[in-house]
Amino acid sequence: MHANLDIGGWPIDNIRLRCGDFNEDWSPEREHLPGWGALIEVPAVLELLDRVAAGELSATRARWLLARIGEETIRYQHPHGCGVTDCTGGWRCRGEFEDHRQREVMRRERVDAELAVEPPAPTAVHPCTPCVDCSACSCYDGAPSLCQNCRLIRSARAGARRDVDRWNADLAGGRAYARTERRLHRWDCPTLGNVDDRLAQFEALLEATGGRASWAALPELHSADELRRRGVQTQRCAICGPDPL
Repeated sequence: MHANLDIGGWPIDNIRLRCGDFNEDWSPEREHLPGWGALIEVPAVLELLDRVAAGELSATRARWLLARIGEETIRYQHPHGCGVTDCTGGWRCRGEFEDHRQREVMRRERVDAELAVEPPAPTAVHPCTPCVDCSACSCYDGAPSLCQNCRLIRSARAGARRDVDRWNADLAGGRAYARTERRLHRWDCPTLGNVDDRLAQFEALLEATGGRASWAALPELHSADELRRRGVQTQRCAICGPDPL
């Protein structure tokens, strides 16, 4: 099963959870702790710890959140703690599970008492340095005055503009033929798309994904003389019909 966390607007989505079978060899030393018998993916725990390190939540609250997720997983898989999958209301428990079920009932009572009080949200422990682009906190991301999302957006945008500048410089130098993996095109072939339109679409994608988008590089441009010297035999595009040779 999967779970989601939303910590002050910072989601951790699709946390992978698994409830162990009752015949697995779970460490009895931790049987009294919340979530005993549940497994959770380590990267999700690391992301939660990153939130603690960033000051977005306290360690006490992080522990409470993880404990609650673990308990919900256990109780969803084994509602009565008896080990019988189709047990309803505890009345289908086999005799050999009775002792275990009683211990589980007592354990859950202790856990419920422990999780009954939700720890408060953390208060700011230092003045935040706002991101110059979006005003979000940039203290934890390591770049002065830039949050992670805006740093990614700037980097992706710079890479795209370098590629467009290279394309424009080649055009200015007389290179009017674009060679893709399978076809040879004129630079203005409609199948390649308009450069300005591609940039605008990429900008919108950057904003929507928080900078987690990749620019599709424009093809290399060549002059007719370059293609003749190399003896390029790439098939011509049927749409724009280039014929430099």
